[in-house]
Amino acid sequence: MQPMTQSLLVECARLAAGGGAGAIATVARRRGSLPMSATAKLMVAASGARFGTVGGGCLEAEIIERAQSVIETREPAVSEHSLNAELAGDYGLTCGGTALMFIEPVYVDDLLAAVYAESVSLLARGERAELVTALDWSRGPRKALLSGARVTGSSDSVLQIAAQRFDTRREDPLWLDGVLVERLAGAPRLIVFGGGHVGARVAEAASFAGWRVTIVDDREEFADGSRLPFAERTVVCDFHALPSTLGIDAETYVVVATRGHQHDAMIIEQIAVRDTRYLGMLGSRRKVALTWSLLERAGVPSERLALVHAPVGLAIGADTPAEIAISVVGEMIAVRRQGTRRRGGALEAISVGGAEEP
Repeated sequence: MQPMTQSLLVECARLAAGGGAGAIATVARRRGSLPMSATAKLMVAASGARFGTVGGGCLEAEIIERAQSVIETREPAVSEHSLNAELAGDYGLTCGGTALMFIEPVYVDDLLAAVYAESVSLLARGERAELVTALDWSRGPRKALLSGARVTGSSDSVLQIAAQRFDTRREDPLWLDGVLVERLAGAPRLIVFGGGHVGARVAEAASFAGWRVTIVDDREEFADGSRLPFAERTVVCDFHALPSTLGIDAETYVVVATRGHQHDAMIIEQIAVRDTRYLGMLGSRRKVALTWSLLERAGVPSERLALVHAPVGLAIGADTPAEIAISVVGEMIAVRRQGTRRRGGALEAISVGGAEEP
């Protein structure tokens, strides 16, 4: 969930609690080359104010017009929009595409107010959930926020069944039999072990790309927040015993870039046995082989080590710390977007190899 969408949810909560009315347009499905993210959103308020974007231009103008109709009817609608060859040229694209837009109203209503208020609170707590909305509101809003066994909003079983069919690691919404399922989560978390030249650049690039970054080092001067302004948090700790307060879980991205393979081995030994979204280690192939030998003798299963991205990063010939950072963050993006239909073919590049130490 991007920062703009968080702001959008706050605005929805305000409207539903008594602040007015509006409509939200969400990309339910897209095909081809289109000038918007697959997770793009646009809210149009009855006052004329707009939050977010679905690409701008003629395409967005069509969606705004349809959204204004939804505000009046208070009924969700599905709208398909095509970008033909002529319009695609105006956007600088080589071909067109189609987008299926789900447009839903926001108005003063207790159920909607509860769903949006809890959505905002959930993001603030750093939790994850599924936001599920049905197309048919003939008997009132059918919208729910599902976080584990906790349901806020409609208890409609159709919504719960749709949520159960949703891959929780999926970034794109799922449009299924008249129901829209969206992943609600804050920005992904990255923990970088090592605040040296490469670690700092990885953290900086990841922050720019949308990650919330924590930098961990066993030296105070290398985990100093004043020299790492892009980091959300800096931690000084002994690599022998990583604190539970780091909060490493199945959705956490981890990059190990310390000053020596002994430190790397200590960290990998503690983390490789856990589930993480991404675990990568900087180093040459020789360094990786040496570290893996140490870890296998320490009892770390080889099948767990096989899941580690090492050498870390896409094989783009990276040499400088900044270039290595780009290759690492590129690989993280490919992992994050796995299972989505994105341009560029980065997923295939993951299997080619990674960045090595200069």
